[in-house]
Amino acid sequence: MNKILLNCLIALVIGISSMAHAMSSLDDESLSEVTGQALFTLSKETDAGQGLDFFKLGLQAELSLNTNIKSLQLGCGGDNGAGGCDVDISNLSFGCVANASGGCITLPAIAGQPTGIDSNNAISNQAALKDFVLTNPFFQFAIKGGSQASTREVVGVRVGAEKAVGPMSVGTLNAFSGYLTGKTNLTMLGEQDVAATCKLGTGCPAGEASKFQDASAFLGIKNASVLDLGIVNVRYRDLTVNYDTAQRLGLGVAASGTRLTQVGISGLQLGSLVDNIVDNLQVNRSCADSIFGGCNFLASSTISNLLLPALRPKIKDYMKEQIVAGLKTPSNGLTVDNLNSYVLPFNLSNVHQLDVDSNLFGIALTSLAGGIQYPGYVAKVNKGWSMYLEDAFTLNITDKTSSLMSNMVSSPNAREGNVTTLAPAYRNCFGDLKFC
Repeated sequence: MNKILLNCLIALVIGISSMAHAMSSLDDESLSEVTGQALFTLSKETDAGQGLDFFKLGLQAELSLNTNIKSLQLGCGGDNGAGGCDVDISNLSFGCVANASGGCITLPAIAGQPTGIDSNNAISNQAALKDFVLTNPFFQFAIKGGSQASTREVVGVRVGAEKAVGPMSVGTLNAFSGYLTGKTNLTMLGEQDVAATCKLGTGCPAGEASKFQDASAFLGIKNASVLDLGIVNVRYRDLTVNYDTAQRLGLGVAASGTRLTQVGISGLQLGSLVDNIVDNLQVNRSCADSIFGGCNFLASSTISNLLLPALRPKIKDYMKEQIVAGLKTPSNGLTVDNLNSYVLPFNLSNVHQLDVDSNLFGIALTSLAGGIQYPGYVAKVNKGWSMYLEDAFTLNITDKTSSLMSNMVSSPNAREGNVTTLAPAYRNCFGDLKFC
């Protein structure tokens, strides 16, 4: 034992001696050519308007996360009342299980829910983990009265990163506090042989029901006369139509406040969207009433399509009126004239997949009643816990035009924030587990 200790001491002395011999002093000229960077940085920023100093302790590193949180609840109770939380998210995941090409795998969908880009949950398709990456993460403290030790007070703290990139998904987003903006890409898929009115057995009155109950889908608008020439009367229930895909890309999504359950999708320009769809609409089948009886040449799809150029303005107006009737509430003042500026409410509980790419991702705790606008933020976040997600994600909504239209005109789904459902959360567990 003594021999071992002696050998260790000798080795240590030799090592220190070698290090000392290897180190040498540098003159100013040599020193100026040496560069380096500290692992930790500390910076101060003063906001005179708010009367606050912000001290940031940063880590000059890249932090890759692959994390599952069963339930994230922040700011529960207190001012929010029993059961109320500033942030309430179930099954929150940072990162995902990816396929061989690097795309995130989506968990199995429930009935009526989109399946996502890759819904193959077989173990053989689970190739790797894809991380949620934080570049230069930091803690930032908001200090009030910082000029004097006797008045100095910490009134807020923020955890963030100079860059956050990666997949983030939630099972259910029950409540959100803070600032949230992103983009939505809306694709209304074109279809063939779609009935204009409704299908029997779905709460559809017999007088409104389409004459073509075998149609591929149903728009759900109310029946009315499209063209009445006396010898022939063409109504919406007499027709099936074909139309092309229509898109709205890069739409704004924004929400700011406390304990939010909805965001607003702006830029839809629903009036212009109707115009685009009707401009490319064609009649597939027609069975209108005429002096010769139903379903004859005068009421055929050929004649209907020949008359379409003259009928399109009337069809556009009627479709817009139907949308307004379906979406209007006492508080939104919706009319045909302001349909293009309508902001569609969308429930956060429908959101499951977020592909984050943000320079201002962060979570903050604030004690000031008026809130705090942290450096870089375009708006204050309120007292309590908050999240900040500016330009942080993209929602991709892809659904059949018939589904979206019927949810606007023949059900309360769209005006209540459920114009469509979205794909489930990303898988972030290898094997068969849905959440681990």
